[in-house]
Amino acid sequence: MAHKIVDLSTILLYNLIERVEKMLLIRNVWLDMKAILRTVRQIINEELKPLNLSSSEGNLLYLLLTGSNKLQQEQLAEQLDVDKAAVSRVVNSLESKGYVIRERHNNDRRAHYICLTNKVALIEDEVKRIYDDLYALVRHDIPDEEVYRIEQLLAQIKNNLRVVED
Repeated sequence: MAHKIVDLSTILLYNLIERVEKMLLIRNVWLDMKAILRTVRQIINEELKPLNLSSSEGNLLYLLLTGSNKLQQEQLAEQLDVDKAAVSRVVNSLESKGYVIRERHNNDRRAHYICLTNKVALIEDEVKRIYDDLYALVRHDIPDEEVYRIEQLLAQIKNNLRVVED
């Protein structure tokens, strides 16, 4: 009988160790993701400094420059994954610098489109280069198949966390 108790306690101990190892692995992934985002933000801020832009301003401009050059503030907030107040502050700053303007939505007078101005052409190539160089640095020595796999895994994590949002 004592032999069975040792076996059961050993099994329970191994299960506990396995669960702890999995939790530590997730914790390490979490810390790595935070470190990556922090480093990316620092690189972008440093690169954008000569243009008198922050990473938040650069992110918004890059989104408009590489997609639709006209989006509603709500769309920007969603795509940049920031709240509407943060988008409003960034738009105010970019508007004061002459890079964007607000246009009223035809059907909803409360809604505005954020549109690029002609002045953005002066910095467009440099902003695109900064982000493109960063993306190339991130992908350096990582095969396409691995990048696709990382994207799939992060999408799954995002989906797992959607349960909390709903």
